[in-house]
Order: sequence, then structure tokens, then C-alpha cells
Amino acid sequence: MMAAIGAVFEFAGTKRQSRETITILRGQNVFQIAEELKAEGYIKSKLAFLGQVWQTGNLKNLKSGEYDFKGDNLGRIIEKLTSADTVARTATIIPGQTLADISHGLEKYGISRHEFLNLAKIKSWQEQFDFLQGAPPAADLEGFLFPDTYELAQNPNADNFVKAALENFGKKFTSPWRQEIQKQNKTIFETILMASMLEKEVKTLEDKKIVAGILYKRLNAKMPLQVDSTVMYVNNGKFDKELDSPYNTYKFAGLPPGPICNPGMDSIEAAIEPIATDYWYYLSAPDGATIFSKTYDQHLINVAKHLDN
Repeated sequence: MMAAIGAVFEFAGTKRQSRETITILRGQNVFQIAEELKAEGYIKSKLAFLGQVWQTGNLKNLKSGEYDFKGDNLGRIIEKLTSADTVARTATIIPGQTLADISHGLEKYGISRHEFLNLAKIKSWQEQFDFLQGAPPAADLEGFLFPDTYELAQNPNADNFVKAALENFGKKFTSPWRQEIQKQNKTIFETILMASMLEKEVKTLEDKKIVAGILYKRLNAKMPLQVDSTVMYVNNGKFDKELDSPYNTYKFAGLPPGPICNPGMDSIEAAIEPIATDYWYYLSAPDGATIFSKTYDQHLINVAKHLDN
């Protein structure tokens, strides 16, 4: 699904985005536009272009933006310029990406990392989106920007992108899920936090549901979760069991302070619908398979077999 972002402003970037498109920059007058169109081979005559723009009363109506004029005649080029019929831009949030990952991806569209990360605070959006209301006010939006492909305006801004991703989350996070979470005496924030760990730890839906059951069982037993990815989240991707951080689920029992990525649909479903088993331990083998153990001794054997080589 593609979620649209309805922002309108001009993209300030390189003059030529690719061989297939041309970017008309904000502030260029009709003569400069004619010169560029002629230089790039989109029109044969600057005079003909200027004459038709004048005859149609559009001297001041040409819009900046990125355009694809391939195969267009003079009339169609002017029509596109006056109606801002620009090339669509999209940005995709991949399941498992963090806010930092997303911010890097948005930079190429002119959205600064500082602007994006500053807006990605829960307190800025809690009044607009009810699913954020039970979250800690100091938390950020990690976990709540729904993975999907989003259509961007010609010159997008962080506010519209974040809003579109949150609106999409609200649509996907259906009433039956909300009711089930309430029935389990959990919060949406806790559920998304769990889903974010599942997203980073396990691949398949079935395995995610089993691991969710293991982690919930550990929580109820007041046993440390021992999730590697929570440590790596705050340690630049490196694992350190002795790291002094509340995200170190080896050192501190209970849930970490917040989600560690933006989980996809399968991970959210697994967090809401865990499978109860006799397992207490799991590990991810190099081939991607999840190996489960009922006892710590069995787990150590599996670690030696699959990881210690």
C-alpha cells in the first residue's frame, strides 16, 4: 500500500536528477526555464515556448519541481509546468529500521536529520493519535512509524512524512488488536516494544509467536530477557553484555525503556498473539533458523553446536 503525503513545495537539489527527468528550481523565471528546456533538448525553440506561454497567460504560472517531459510536445510541457504535474517521489520504511535509519534515508529528499528526529517525539503527537496516549511522554516515535512506501511531495517536509506514517499505523492497528491488548492487561506501547524485539530477533511469524511466548514468560518470572538486539540498539550495533544501559536486558530485568525499531505487521501480530510452549531459551542460527531449548543446559549445547565454531 502507498500512503500519500499532501505537501506542496519546491525541491531544491541538483539541476538534473537523471537522464529521464529535469528539475526546475524555485526562483527560475520563464526565460531561464526556456533556456534550460532548450539546452536539455526538451524543446526545439525558446521563442516558440515563450510565445505559447505568453498566449496562454501562464508567464507567472510555471511551477518548480522535478518533471518527466520525455515524449511530450510543447503544449503538454507547458501544461505540466502550470499544473505541477511532477514526478512522484517515494520513501520506504523497511520493517526493522530505526528512526536513525529512516532519517538517513530521508536526507536525499532534503529532509534534515535534525528536523526529522526533533519531530519524532511522542509528546508532539499524543493529542492527535490515541494509540500514543499511554506511552511515556519522554519517549520518541521509535516503533510507531509504520513500515510502508510513502508518496512524497516535490519538496517534502518532516512533519508531513511523520504524520502520514502515524496515520498509517492507526489504520493498520485495528480494533480487534486493541481489544486483545486490553484483554491481556497490556498497553499498546508495551506491545510495540515487544514487537520491535521480535522484528530484530526472529524471521518467521511462527517463530516470532513462540519467542513472544518465551519473552512474556521470562517477564512474568522476573527473569532477564537477555535479548542481544536491545544491547546493540544503544551500542552502535555492537554486543556488550556488561554495557551499563537500561537497554541491556542481560543486566536489567524487565522491558527496556522503549522500542528498538519500527516493526512490521508479522511482529506486531506475534506480540499480540504469543504461543505458549515449554521453551525458555532460543537462539538464531547463522542460516536464519531459530533453535529452541527447554533448559539452560540444552541451550548451552545448542550455542556450542550452532554458534561456537
